[in-house]
Amino acid sequence: DYFLAGRALTLPSFVATLVPTFYGGVLGIGEFTWQSGLSNWTVMALPYYVFAALYAVGLAGRVRLQAGLTIPDHLEAAYGRGTAVVGALLVFLLAVPADELLMMGALVSHGSTLRAPAAMALSAAAAWIVLRRGGLRSDVWTNRLQILLMYGGFALIVPAALRALPPETLRAALPVGHLSWTGGLSPLRLLAWWLIAVWTLVDPSFHQRCAAARSPATARAGILISILCWAAFDLMTTTAGLYARALLPTLNDPLLAFPALADRLLAPTARGLFYAGLAASITAALQGGALQASVSLGKDAAGRLAGADEARQERWARAALPVVLGASWLLARLLPSVVGLWYAVGSTAIPGLLLPLLGVYFPPLRAAPAWALASCIAGWLAATAWLIAARIHGAAPLGLEPMFPGLAASGLLWACGLALGQRSQKK
Repeated sequence: DYFLAGRALTLPSFVATLVPTFYGGVLGIGEFTWQSGLSNWTVMALPYYVFAALYAVGLAGRVRLQAGLTIPDHLEAAYGRGTAVVGALLVFLLAVPADELLMMGALVSHGSTLRAPAAMALSAAAAWIVLRRGGLRSDVWTNRLQILLMYGGFALIVPAALRALPPETLRAALPVGHLSWTGGLSPLRLLAWWLIAVWTLVDPSFHQRCAAARSPATARAGILISILCWAAFDLMTTTAGLYARALLPTLNDPLLAFPALADRLLAPTARGLFYAGLAASITAALQGGALQASVSLGKDAAGRLAGADEARQERWARAALPVVLGASWLLARLLPSVVGLWYAVGSTAIPGLLLPLLGVYFPPLRAAPAWALASCIAGWLAATAWLIAARIHGAAPLGLEPMFPGLAASGLLWACGLALGQRSQKK
C-alpha cells in the first residue's frame, strides 16, 4: 500500500502521476535547448517516445502481472538475492533525485534571497513531509495538481515569447546551427544520448506506476496517452528554450533559461504562475525519485542483506527517505549540472540493469543466475571506469562514450551465459 497504492491506479490517475514524474527535468530541458537548440527534440524527446511506446507494448502488462513490488523483487525471483541487491543499488542511482533537487535549488534561489544550498535543503524537507506517511498515494494526490500547473505555466510563456519576437525573425536571432536537428553533436554523442533513452525501459517510475495500475490494460493505455502529453509539452518547452536563447543570448547560467525568460516577458502575477508550473514539474519528479530511491535503499538493499521481514522493510524504507534526500543534496553540490547528472547516471547504471531486467520479463532471454550477476556488475563497473577515465583525461578513451563499453561488457557475459546454458540443455 505504501509503495503501490494498493495497485488501484485508474487511467486518469496513472496519466496524472506518470506525466509530471517522468518529466521532472524541465530546467535541464531549458539548459539543453539554450545550448544545443532544436537537437533537444532529437535527443531529449523523440527517443523517449520510442522507448516508452516499446515499454507500453512489450513490458507494461508483464510488469503489472508480476507478483513482486519492485524491480529488485523481480530480479530476485529470476536470478537470486545477489543480483537483486546489486540491482537495488543501480535502481537507487537511477532514482536518487539529485538533478531535481539541483533544479529546485536554482529556481527557489532565483526567486528569493535564499542561496542555492539552503533552497535545496528546504525543497528536500518539503518532499519528506509529503512522502513520509502516505507514500505513493500522497505522491499521486499532489501530482494531480502538478500536471495542471506545469501545462498552465507554459501556456503563459509561449504566447508571450511569440509576441516579443515574431516566428519569422527567430532564425536570424539564433546562433548558426541552432535550428539543426543535430545541434553540432557528433554521431557517437547522438547515439549515446539515444542509448541513454533506454533509461525508459529500466526506469523505476515506469515500473512503479505500471505495477500500481488497476490492470495491465490501464498501464498500456496510460503510457500511450502520456506519450501524447509529453509531445505537447515538449513542443512548448523547446519553443520557449529557443526563444530564451534568442532573447537572452548572454545568459550566464543556461539552467535558468526559463525563469530568466519569464522575468523578461511576464507580468508579476503571470510570472508567479509560471514559476509554480516549473516548480510543479520538478517537485513531482523529486517526490517520485525520493520515494523510489528510499525503497531501493531501505527495503531492497538493506532489508535483503539483513533478512528483514516485510514490516521492518517498510520501516527501513521510510527511515531511508531523509538519507536519500541528504545524498541527493550532496550529489547535486558535487556535480552542479542537470545534463551532466543525467549523462553520468544514465551512462553507468543502465548497462548493468538492461539485460537482467529484459531477462526477467522474457524468460527465453534469461541467463543463468551466476552469469546474470556477473553481467550486471561488469556492465556497471566498465561504464563507471570509462566515465572516470574520461573525467581524468578530459576525453573518453578511444573516443567511446561510457555507455558503449558498459553495454559491451554486460552483453559479452550475457551471451556467454546464454550459450553455455543452451549447450548444457543439449547435453
